[in-house]
Amino acid sequence: MIEIKKSQKSPNSKDPRVHSPALHLSNAVDLFEKAIAVDPRHGAVYNAYGTLLLRRGRTDVAREIFARAVAANCTDITSVYHGYAKVELSEGNIDAARTILREGLRRTNLSDESISSSRTDRKPFLSHALGMLELNSHRVADAQEVFYEAIERFGNNSQLLLGAGLCEVRLGKDVAARGLLERSVYADRRHAHAWQVWGVMEGRAGNFRAAKTLFEGGIKYCPEHGALWQAYATMESRLGNFDVAARLFATGIEKCSNHVPLYQAWACLELRGGNFAAAKKLILESLNRNKSQGATWLVAAKIEEKQDNLKGMESLLRQGLEHDPNHAPLYCNLANHLVQVGKYDEGRQLLETGLKIDPLHAPLYHSLAELEASVFNLEGLAVLNRRAAAVFNNNALEPPPESSAAWGNKIKMKKIMSERSHRKLPKKVAAVARELDIDEDVAANAASGEWERDVDFDFDALVEFPGGYGDDVDLSDIFLQDGGQEGSLNGDKSDGAHRKGKNDFVTMKDIRF
Repeated sequence: MIEIKKSQKSPNSKDPRVHSPALHLSNAVDLFEKAIAVDPRHGAVYNAYGTLLLRRGRTDVAREIFARAVAANCTDITSVYHGYAKVELSEGNIDAARTILREGLRRTNLSDESISSSRTDRKPFLSHALGMLELNSHRVADAQEVFYEAIERFGNNSQLLLGAGLCEVRLGKDVAARGLLERSVYADRRHAHAWQVWGVMEGRAGNFRAAKTLFEGGIKYCPEHGALWQAYATMESRLGNFDVAARLFATGIEKCSNHVPLYQAWACLELRGGNFAAAKKLILESLNRNKSQGATWLVAAKIEEKQDNLKGMESLLRQGLEHDPNHAPLYCNLANHLVQVGKYDEGRQLLETGLKIDPLHAPLYHSLAELEASVFNLEGLAVLNRRAAAVFNNNALEPPPESSAAWGNKIKMKKIMSERSHRKLPKKVAAVARELDIDEDVAANAASGEWERDVDFDFDALVEFPGGYGDDVDLSDIFLQDGGQEGSLNGDKSDGAHRKGKNDFVTMKDIRF
């Protein structure tokens, strides 16, 4: 018998270990360390190094890299502090992120360094990050101080002007907000969020002609920004101009075919008109682009409820939680349904889980309060009232005592739930991963279609954008017909979200009832 010796494989062979993400990460780490050895004060290298580790889930190591950069007194110190804050924010450590950003601003204000970047001067960008952090912590006065101080130093920076405008919107000061938003738009005609926020503000104030003009202007300069089309169409829908709204939705989808909330919002329009077949078709289009958005499952469930298919509605809500375990309204709606059919314990458990995931979702408190009142649990109501008072406050200038902690817990729970849903590697696949010396965490992400952690590491995306007629479809018009709660209005995040969870094509047969 002839014995065939195995040839030595070249680096260009098909050996899976050559293409292992873990191997590439190891090589990248070596290269970054060599670069730091050549220039120990090169801030951009530290920032890229730490950001890569953060994306791969190596949070503790990323924190160490940024700490080294701070200790080395690097050049481009703003990018270092910016990256350092992202590490803490990704873990839900709001106070730590705030401290880092403030220290970064203090040091950049003391330095005279000149920073050139493709994203323009990073100094105002650091101020913007801190301002948005404070705004989302319900510390409006602190956010105002950050934004206005930065505007004095850096002038007409569109991002800073928008941030200051959002503070005034939060305080109900439309005149001041209008002036800031106008300056923001003039400073950068392609700043889609500025057009969106200004248009929504005018629409809420009843200035529909002005809002229409602003949405038209935003679409002219940013035709591929799906949230603008959605906001414009939603306003026309609320005004009863259903044909106009449908045309806007259709044109928006033509321009931004992967912007899932457009399909969701159009489905809501068809649902209000009783066009169940059209609504189902749009929801299926939405699911085929992204099954991991809870709002899509919420609309799908509402379609079934409107047709008195309560079993189908419950099934869709449960499927929605499987695909998006971080979506608080799914917990709330499923719990409300279970309470109505007498399943109090499971309903209470779902509401409590929802509050752990998103302590800032007010309808959860309302639903839980109704549940406890229905069973005469006065002690439970008193405890719930204290919990709500610690998170919410009627005075916008005085942040609730636990507002930052609540937001931090929300981020932490999203991370935990994402890891549970994305990092379960089948036993056989795990065995192959070990045999081929592939990092099992990375392999698990690959198995779920995601090579990096399920977190958007752009700082402004981590900080929730309080815009309006938002990227998360507003279901208030539907739910209010049934005595529900007014939905929250969030701003645009990214059209890139459609990349997740679109591996399988969905038909009505695939949706379990």
